[in-house]
Amino acid sequence: MYTINFDKSPIRIPQDEVIDQKCALQLLLNRIFECDIVCEKTFPWMRTPSEFDATYNRIFKALCQYRNSDPKFARKNYELRCDFVSESKKTIIEYDERQHFSAARAIALNAYKDIKLNYNRDLWIRACNEVNAHDNAPAYRDEGRAFFDSTRDIQAYRNGYKLVRIMHGQIDFTRQNAYDELVKLLNLK
Repeated sequence: MYTINFDKSPIRIPQDEVIDQKCALQLLLNRIFECDIVCEKTFPWMRTPSEFDATYNRIFKALCQYRNSDPKFARKNYELRCDFVSESKKTIIEYDERQHFSAARAIALNAYKDIKLNYNRDLWIRACNEVNAHDNAPAYRDEGRAFFDSTRDIQAYRNGYKLVRIMHGQIDFTRQNAYDELVKLLNLK
C-alpha cells in the first residue's frame, strides 16, 4: 500500500488492499473516538429526497445530461448507509474507493457548491477527472453512485453532521504515523 502523493503528479487510486485498509481505519477511528464508532449506520433523514429542491434539481439535471443518462439513477426516498459514524461527535466518515472517482461524481460535485464540505472538493474533482472510473452495470451506475454520494454530503450538512471523506490510498492506515495523519485529516482539535 502506498500513500497518494497530491502534488502535481497524477492521482492514482489503488484497487488492492481495500478491506485491510478499511479495517485498519476502523481500529484507528475507535481509538480516536473512544469506541464511539458505528459502521454502516442509517438515519431516518439519510435518504434520497422524495421531492427535489433546487439543489437536487441541479444535480439531477447535470447527471441526466451526462451521457444522456437514464433518470432511474435518482431513486427517490432511498435509504443510504454511512461507512462510519461517531454519534457523540456528530461526525460521518465515508471511505471512497476507486469507483467513487468518476466523471459523473465530478459533475455532481460542481452542481452543489453552495453546500459546505468537510473535505477538499477541488481535490475530489481533480481525482475524479484523473482516475475517471467507470462502472457500467447497470448503464447508469456511475450516475447513481454520484447521486448517492452527493445526497450523503447534502443530508449530513443539512442535519448538522460533519461528513469527512477519505480517499482509498490517501493514508496507509497500517503505518506507524497513521493515527496522527488521520487526526489531522479529520481536523480534530
